[in-house]
Amino acid sequence: MGPITVFDKSALQALTMDEAVWFEVDFLANVTPLFYIETLADLEKAAAEGRTPEEVVRSLAAKTPSDAYPNVHHRTLVSAELQGREIEMSGRVMVTAGDYRRAPDGSLGMHIDEFPEAAMLLRWKTGEFDEAEREVAKTWRADLGAHEPERMVGIVRNIVPAGTRISDLNALKRLVDIFCEGAESEVLALALHVLEVPDASQRMVIERWEKAGKPPLSRFAPYTTHVFKVDLLYYLGIDRGFISGERASNKADMAYLYYLPFTMVFVSGDRLHQRTAPLFLSPGQSYVRADEFKAGLREIDEYYDQLPVEIKRLGVLQFAGWPPSRLDNLVTRLWDKHMRPDWREIAAAQETERGKPRSDESDRKTLEDMRSRVESAERVTEAEIPLSGDDADYVIIGRQVPVRKGKWRMVSEEVEEAEADGTD
Repeated sequence: MGPITVFDKSALQALTMDEAVWFEVDFLANVTPLFYIETLADLEKAAAEGRTPEEVVRSLAAKTPSDAYPNVHHRTLVSAELQGREIEMSGRVMVTAGDYRRAPDGSLGMHIDEFPEAAMLLRWKTGEFDEAEREVAKTWRADLGAHEPERMVGIVRNIVPAGTRISDLNALKRLVDIFCEGAESEVLALALHVLEVPDASQRMVIERWEKAGKPPLSRFAPYTTHVFKVDLLYYLGIDRGFISGERASNKADMAYLYYLPFTMVFVSGDRLHQRTAPLFLSPGQSYVRADEFKAGLREIDEYYDQLPVEIKRLGVLQFAGWPPSRLDNLVTRLWDKHMRPDWREIAAAQETERGKPRSDESDRKTLEDMRSRVESAERVTEAEIPLSGDDADYVIIGRQVPVRKGKWRMVSEEVEEAEADGTD
């Protein structure tokens, strides 16, 4: 639970394992496809002295929240939108849908087995990498080395009127916004070209656009427009000298911005992100520097480290369901901005109950209810599937939570023993 957060590799690298615990507990991580690829690509990158590339990847995988949600690739979303599907851009993660099932009590739920990406990270944590993944790493490194933006820069620079003076990236973004509000066919054609939409699909999209009355691109395909704007800022930024075209990784860094519509918070330690990400965020979103994020999580870690040993034995997931109610730091302020307004009252009530004996009977009934939903729920017909995931009464996602992470016990000894016995 917690504010939905997109992070880049630099943000995770900055955290200690103990700080990563509180990232997992206090935020809901939206992991972009780019993060997985960049992490895997480290297998082909020279590591710091004393560490192997495999050890670097293992460390990143271990720090990645076990309850992370992998976002659908931006190209898949662009393709779906151009075919007529609405892409919701409300700060929520776009995940591959699971199965809708009806529980014995009549409630409708979405059941998602463990995400394939989560299983992949578990393998990486133990140093298991198959040959296909190593080939992906090699290809990614090679593609970065072959990056040549000059051709695309030459194509898009014509959208800037001759003699236009642009002082900085802010001014350039305003020009990009104005251009994308146009309803001319040239705007759509350029977007389809820059986004490398296949020719056959381009003809279908243009027909849809014409039948819709030739609306502005920003209204016809809002998410596609967002991705297009990111690319335009990148290429025009190179043309105007605001962004380096010689640093191949800049294109990869900009790709993280494709996923801003699906987050509340964006965390990064990248300088290019510091200059560009805020240009694409709404007032209701937050940009956080990696060093500030690290400091906030360290304060949370220090706070909980003062708890009695008997409380810590309960496991982080039991005694720290909410951030400290009386603490005023970056983490709690992000909760104030993005979460329910009464979260501090709820957290305070939880803190009052902390350490009190739990009802075994209540826990048993909760567990039985969950198992009943999983084992007895039946798939519904296509006609019963809701138009929106918001219409589901509950969501069940399969996950594997580590017993320990850093210095912290994540689950209680009782849960660990029950799992070992196969009874939980």
